[in-house]
Order: sequence, then C-alpha cells, then structure tokens
Amino acid sequence: MTSTTSLPTLASKLSSRLVLFSVLATGIGQSMTFALLAPLGREVSLGEVQIGLIITCSSLVFTLTSPVWGRTCDRWGRKPVLLLGMFGYTFGCIMFASVFLFGLKGLLSGMTLYLLAIFSRVLMASLMSAAPSAASAYIADTTTTEQRVAGMGRLGAARTLGAILGPALSGLFAVFGLLAPLYIAAGITLLSSILVAVVLKEPPRTAFRTATKLKLKLFDERYFPYILIGFLTFFAFSMMSQTIGFYFQDRFALDGRATAQAIGMGMMVSAVMSFFSQAYLVSRLKMKPIRLMNLGLPVLMLGYALLPLAGSIAVLIAILGILGLGLGMVSPGFTAGASLSVGPEEQGAVGGLISACPAGGFVLGPLVGTSMYQIHPTLPYLCACVLMLPLIIYAKRFGRSAI
Repeated sequence: MTSTTSLPTLASKLSSRLVLFSVLATGIGQSMTFALLAPLGREVSLGEVQIGLIITCSSLVFTLTSPVWGRTCDRWGRKPVLLLGMFGYTFGCIMFASVFLFGLKGLLSGMTLYLLAIFSRVLMASLMSAAPSAASAYIADTTTTEQRVAGMGRLGAARTLGAILGPALSGLFAVFGLLAPLYIAAGITLLSSILVAVVLKEPPRTAFRTATKLKLKLFDERYFPYILIGFLTFFAFSMMSQTIGFYFQDRFALDGRATAQAIGMGMMVSAVMSFFSQAYLVSRLKMKPIRLMNLGLPVLMLGYALLPLAGSIAVLIAILGILGLGLGMVSPGFTAGASLSVGPEEQGAVGGLISACPAGGFVLGPLVGTSMYQIHPTLPYLCACVLMLPLIIYAKRFGRSAI
C-alpha cells in the first residue's frame, strides 16, 4: 500500500520541479538577453533608441498575448501550452542570436538586420508568453488552497534564481564571444522542453473558476493604487536597466566583451539582493504590503540618485544591488496588496492585471530611457529618481486609508 501511494507523490514532485526548471530556464535566457543586448547592439552599429525599441516591441507583444495564452491554457491543457512556450522560446532565441551572428560577420546590416532583430524578438515574446501562464495554472491545479501561497512562492523564486544565474553565466560565457551565452540559454531551454515533453503529465482538470471569467475595471479604487505603483516602479526600473549597459561602456571605456561581463555581474548582484528582500524581509519578517512599498520606494530613489555619482565599476555594481533590494520589497508589496484588496472569486482577474505591470513598464521605459540617454547619459537615472518622490508620497497617503 505504501508503494502505490508514494509513486504518485514522487511523480507529482518531479513534475512540479520540471515546471519550476522550465521557469528557471527561461528566466536565465531573458536576463542574459538584457545583459548582452546593449553591447551586442553597439557591435552591429545600432543606436541606443533602436536597441530600446527592440525591448519595447517585445514587451508590448508579451503584455498583449499573455491573457490570450491564459485562456487558451484552459481549453488546450497546461502541458501543451507550456511546451509551446518553451519550444517557441528556444526557436526565437536561436533566431535572435543568429541575426546578430550574421550582423557580426557582415552578412546583415542596417535596416534589414534591425527589422529581423525586432521580428525574431517579437516572435519569441509572442510564443514564450504561453509558458508563464501555463506554469502558474499548473501550480494552481496541483496545490491545495493551503499550499497555494508556498507553490506560487517557489514559482517566483525560480524566476528570481534565473535572474541571478543569467547575468552570472552571461559574464562567464562571454569570454567565448558575445553570442555564446544566448546559444547556451537556448540549449538549456531545449533540454527543459524535452524533459517536460517526456515526463510531465497533464494535471487533473479542475472546475472552471468564475474568477477567470471576470473582467475587472482597471481603475477600481480597491486595487488601482497598487497597479499604478507597480507600473511606474517598473517603468523607472526599465529606463535604468535598458541604459545601464551603455552607461558601463561609455563611463569606463569598455569594449563589448568587458561590458557584458561587468553588466552581468551588476545584474547578478541586483537579483541576489532582490532575492534577499523576498526571502527574508517578505517571508520572515512578514511585513504588510504597504510597509514593504513604503520602505522599498525610498531605497529605489536612493539607488537612482547614486548612479550618476559612481566613480568605479565596483561602486556601480554595488548601487545596482541597492536597486535590487528596493525592487525586491516593492514588487511583492503591490502584488500582495492587490490580491488582498479583492475577494476569492476575483483573484484570477486581478492577478492578470497585476502580472501586466512589469511588462507594461517595459513597453515604454526602454524607449523613453534610451531617448533620454542620447540627450545626457545620466538623465534616465535622474528622471527615475524624481519619479520615485511622488510615488513615495502617494503610497504613504494611500497607506493610511488601506491599513
């Protein structure tokens, strides 16, 4: 009797870990791309705004297609949609890296190279957006109500771990060439896709929740403050993250490979500090959402203010750690706050709105940030710093009525 009951448990644990590994794999690839895109773009003579527009287009597509894949997941099942997202990411990553490979070899240039880079990145975003929706649905299907928070926490930890490992691996493998990390990321995702295809079983279908059918209004006063804070936080952060590679390279006169290694280390430190915020401040200290935002927003403001003052690569990397610490507090703050502001039957609908905040910020942030960078290299960070001030005041005022 013991063996028959333990086998399903072992299979369930293995399947859940494969889903988490799939999230980890795509997280590694995404963070690698952010670390490498600035020096890669410079190597093929793309301007700052052009490079920012690549991220803007892909983020917009990701934001628009994620809800579509979420509904498709209910019709097709979790495993098919997850596989579509994983294989789609693998194909798109290889295509994206190959466009730059041809550019570095002189086989592609100018507008042809640029349009192909945008197309490949948009194609990758439209397909890979299926994976997060399916992974979240799978965890929801395979956890009880009591296990749900812990299950979603592991999913978030896998994303953060990917953000930590990606920059570290990009800096490590950049010694073999700027494109080597992207091809390795595609290989890791392909391996994960094959394992999911062979091992993962479709979870038992649960009854359709009424929450998935609800269309909540964006400006509902219960949760709109959290959405606004989330969107503007990631808008400011995306202005920084999309220009910091240029800043490293221009401020310290680095070549493309050295830039990739330096920015990779900086992003890794930022992700480690974000992970610390989520693991310790959020989980152990059990702070309320408003408290987390009231602490995190001033930390972000401090980090943005310090960026123009960095006199060395080491100091700049440390400042990115400060920004990661702040983002690690604000992000779970507005996410949990919005969730707690509605009833159980509205969790799915509000979750869809909240999950669009980071991608929504990355739609406009890179384009605005790179445009400002062309005017003056420190302007994106000064504007991000100034933007935090009204957010701090808004969060404090809103917090008095929310508590």
